[in-house]
Amino acid sequence: MDPAISDPYRQPSEQPSGPGRGSDTSDSPVATPTKRTLACERCWRRKHKCDRLLPACTRCAKLGLECVARSQQATFTQGDVGLTHATVNGYIDSLKQRVADLEHTLQVAEQQQTRAARDLSGSVTALSPPQGGPIHSIDAVAATAPSTGLGPLPDDEDLSVQDTMSAIGLLSNKAMAESRAYSSDVPHKLAMSEMILAALAIDGQDPSVASLSRPAFVIEDHLLSLDRDSTISYVRQFLDWSVFLPHIVEDRLLELYEAVVGPHSQAGHATIPGLPRFNAYLAVAIGIMMSPEANRLSTLALSLHAAAVKLLPIVLRSQEPLDLLHCMLLLVVFSIFSPAGGSTWHLMGVAMTTCIASGIHKDHALQSRLGVDSIYRTNWMFWSIYLLDRSLACTMGRPFSIQDEDISITVPKEGDSDNSPTSNATRMRLAFSKHLVVHAQLISDMRSNRRTEPLFSYTNLSFWREHTPRMVSVTGAAKLPLEYLDQLACRALILMINPGTPVDPNPRAFADNYFDVEADTMKSCKRFIEQLYNRSGRGMIVGSLIDAYDVLSASVVYICLFWRSGDTHQQGLAQIFEMVSKASTLLTQFSSRFSALAAFPPFLLSLLTKGMREQNSEGQQEFQETIPANLPTHLRRLLKEKYTGGVRQ
Repeated sequence: MDPAISDPYRQPSEQPSGPGRGSDTSDSPVATPTKRTLACERCWRRKHKCDRLLPACTRCAKLGLECVARSQQATFTQGDVGLTHATVNGYIDSLKQRVADLEHTLQVAEQQQTRAARDLSGSVTALSPPQGGPIHSIDAVAATAPSTGLGPLPDDEDLSVQDTMSAIGLLSNKAMAESRAYSSDVPHKLAMSEMILAALAIDGQDPSVASLSRPAFVIEDHLLSLDRDSTISYVRQFLDWSVFLPHIVEDRLLELYEAVVGPHSQAGHATIPGLPRFNAYLAVAIGIMMSPEANRLSTLALSLHAAAVKLLPIVLRSQEPLDLLHCMLLLVVFSIFSPAGGSTWHLMGVAMTTCIASGIHKDHALQSRLGVDSIYRTNWMFWSIYLLDRSLACTMGRPFSIQDEDISITVPKEGDSDNSPTSNATRMRLAFSKHLVVHAQLISDMRSNRRTEPLFSYTNLSFWREHTPRMVSVTGAAKLPLEYLDQLACRALILMINPGTPVDPNPRAFADNYFDVEADTMKSCKRFIEQLYNRSGRGMIVGSLIDAYDVLSASVVYICLFWRSGDTHQQGLAQIFEMVSKASTLLTQFSSRFSALAAFPPFLLSLLTKGMREQNSEGQQEFQETIPANLPTHLRRLLKEKYTGGVRQ
């Protein structure tokens, strides 16, 4: 073979030199290459960095191995032969054409929105998504956006605009050679509506277990007919309790309620926007579950709740954070009074997560796009969520959804907005709500700051109890639940005598004052249980999940402190037996709704009898077996530190 003919599998630097290529002599005008153009075979297979030196790279030379040039062989399949420049260009052209179509759809939607804003005067048409499909469907944008009849919504919050931009972003990802064989539905599962529906699907019977709820019988939507005469009392019942939701404006809620039950609505509820119907349905349903007729009208309440849940997609389409948070809070409140309302804890978590994502816990987050009045309403919305979060966390022994150091907004004052309340009834209601917020901040500080002295917290609580807002009797005003203040004081005292970690290793240093705190705690627990028992006997209270856990905590703490006090004379024993009997009656009544509470009355009896016998190993084992699995953690810690170990301080 002619040496001038090169081996096709050799690198150019390895070609033999011939007469036509010059010689290897030092006087040759052409220098011999010292590096390969590609990495050697060994370095390429091991993904090593190759310096490509000749005759052997550094790695191969150090190992004493032969440095073989990497051969480049191309094998073609039938599929590869079909991938021509025309095919690639056609795919790119199809992507460009789809982007152009979506941009055209975007322009048409913006033009329709602008035209609707000019033509319509204040009327907003609610648009319901297709049944069974996702709320934001990317594939259906081109088909639905030109025909949407949305009312005048803000430009930056238009649904079709957001869907179109999302579709353009999805096209960008598809153009990056991503496989089309796998299409994940994770984004749809993480949508707000899906998370809310998942929380609603959890059984609320036992808050300690996340199990699927069983289907309940409900009335069909078209058979539901609300009239003012038969439902206004339940709406008033809910408004009396709404001091715990200070963002609710009574006149505004009644206006939405009248839009559903008024004479002009008799033609059919289908023509009424979704937000008024959602508010009316849940206001009536919550009022029913708060009333003595709850057992008799539970099916109606569940049907109204189910009808409201079906309206969630319409509410979500409004893209208004305050409306969404308000509706989620109504769902949380319903779940507190009914186990069919889903998991209260999960719903509260979704609400707080949405609140944090919206940034309404920061004082500077909404200044740029909200007016003063809107900020005033938004701040009260956050404090409504804050009140429920603190109540649930403290009674059920759960962690807080947000820490106080992450909150920068303050409680609104009367002069913070031009639309501040002017009527005496509204002022009293907000003053009471501010008093509740102060208590929530107080118990939050007790749990968060482990190094806080109990006596310091007790002084703050005493100041809070002594400075109750002055109430003035106003005709037609909502009734303020003043008796609830004793329940809040009892809750705070329980947290004081049950710290997460002892502040002082030698509690006898402040024994005298601490014994006064324990005595005040026993009186407060006794007063709270007796008040709730008397109101229950008169049919004035049905009880919520929070009430049940407050009764349980007060009973356990009262029993533990009683045996620690050593007051075992006959009168004291009769008194504690009476208290346990009343608490067991209340818990049995609450367990008719929340079946998991049925294990607490026998546990209280076991806890009571344990202190009446010697704490031998056999009795200790029997007592441990009676502790319910769903007992809150803070009560377990109390029993472990101050009772079950057999050590009495």
